[in-house]
Amino acid sequence: MTDVALFIALLTLVVTKAADFVTTVRHVGQEGESNPFARRCFDRFGFKGGLVAVAMVWAAIVGATYGYAWLAGGPVTQWATAIMGFGIAWAQWDAARFNRTGRASWFTRQALTLYHRWTRRWRSR
Repeated sequence: MTDVALFIALLTLVVTKAADFVTTVRHVGQEGESNPFARRCFDRFGFKGGLVAVAMVWAAIVGATYGYAWLAGGPVTQWATAIMGFGIAWAQWDAARFNRTGRASWFTRQALTLYHRWTRRWRSR
């Protein structure tokens, strides 16, 4: 049962990340990106190269996490990975929806508020 949950969570992560990438390309562009890591990648590698760099980092993190959960993790680790995967997939889906519509959900508003607080503190140092 945990293998099925891990697989579905992984599939959900891939689909929602693809939606996030597509909406970033179609509706946000290089100048509208708010993720500081992605912006640095865009500045260094261009828009398309930056998207590839971000995708590679994302794939490495997801691959390492799910690889560990499948191969070395016990049932608790596998369930925790699947649950966190679904949570991250929800965030990615919400980001894609925000990119496309410009309308913030409760989740998006909270994420933007936390992001702005973090950047103010980081810039003030």
